[in-house]
Amino acid sequence: MLSETPTQPELNKEVVRRFYEAVLRAPGGPDFATIKELTDEQEVELNWGHPDSGVHRGAAIGPARHRMHELTGLDISAISIDELIADGPTRVLVVATNSGTDIHHKPWRMTVLELVDVVNGKITKKRSFYQDTALLRDISLEREAALAQKTGET
Repeated sequence: MLSETPTQPELNKEVVRRFYEAVLRAPGGPDFATIKELTDEQEVELNWGHPDSGVHRGAAIGPARHRMHELTGLDISAISIDELIADGPTRVLVVATNSGTDIHHKPWRMTVLELVDVVNGKITKKRSFYQDTALLRDISLEREAALAQKTGET
């Protein structure tokens, strides 16, 4: 009888699945120990349409991601992972649905594709592609203007 050893793409999908389970864990919030165990992010690319979008490396990754979440009104707890696809030595495609609200509390919802590179069992690079970057840009710029106005008033 043949042994069923997981393929590299299957192992990579498992890393990504565990990562998103740790990020989206509820109740109690993210499982940062597991996130740290599974990541060695060196580069993140955000295409969300705001002037701060682009490639972020090293220590700039966290602040760029936080700013994107803040300005778009992304609701992390509402992210759903719809599909994981892996067919190569390092790449996993994540099909997700993200949602949030603009500054007028109007909800938005869209598909996001993430290309995730997994090397030696750790996530090293992510590229996120949002379905409607123009909408996210408009939401971001409006929220950024409101925040600037609020800061200027205090």
